[in-house]
Amino acid sequence: MLTTMSAAVRRRHVDEQIRRLESRLVREHDKVPPSLVHEWIERARARLGGAPVQDFVPLLVERAVRTSAREFPVDSSGLSGTYLSNWARNTARRLLAKELPRRWAHTEGVARRAEQVAHLLPPGEQDLLVAAAWLHDIGYAAELVDTGWHSLDGARYLRRAGVSPRVCGLVAHHSGAAAVAHLLGLADGLAEFDDDRGRLRDALWYCDMTTGPDGHPTTLDNRLAEIRRRRGPEDPVVRALDINVDERRAAVRRVHRLLRRAAA
Repeated sequence: MLTTMSAAVRRRHVDEQIRRLESRLVREHDKVPPSLVHEWIERARARLGGAPVQDFVPLLVERAVRTSAREFPVDSSGLSGTYLSNWARNTARRLLAKELPRRWAHTEGVARRAEQVAHLLPPGEQDLLVAAAWLHDIGYAAELVDTGWHSLDGARYLRRAGVSPRVCGLVAHHSGAAAVAHLLGLADGLAEFDDDRGRLRDALWYCDMTTGPDGHPTTLDNRLAEIRRRRGPEDPVVRALDINVDERRAAVRRVHRLLRRAAA
């Protein structure tokens, strides 16, 4: 009985070490998609599950992940020099950097991730992804607030500015916005914009859902937990998770599969 309980305590201790290790490795290897880091950890841990001394498992997992990260092909082509992405970055900076510095930090992180995964898309969609990443949260700026729902307010501003309808739609519908709009009574307003269902939308959701509020990369589970803590149970975004969390997970999984194949 004591031996069984002791083993259970040790497993919980290793589990906690692995969780902390994952958060650290995701941040250190910020050019590697967080979902791939998570997969490498789970794969290494599965191989070591039968190790007689579990205390060494976190160290061995870390070594395995670092080896995979060194071998990961980093795409350094970059898409920040186009007219659209430059305009998007400058617009987001003007609206967010001074007024909402943490929101700006998150935006910068989402845009970095977008540049890293854009190669998964056809050439004609890569710049749209990077631009939408820069612009997805501009609706939080006081200058743009109208309905109070940032996805809709940001998209309407972009439409007035003559931005591509596809970018407007990506901003309007990013990361499960439809469920939140329904709870807020703004579904008709959101319907003004097409929901660009497909790989491009998935990629934007992936970038947003694997970037923390401070701009650092994070895992989907940590991101969801952070949203719940920060906003509280009564917030419409948190309530909407009961409706759209599976949709968010599915989008992240689809992009993860593409990244895994691209890295193979």
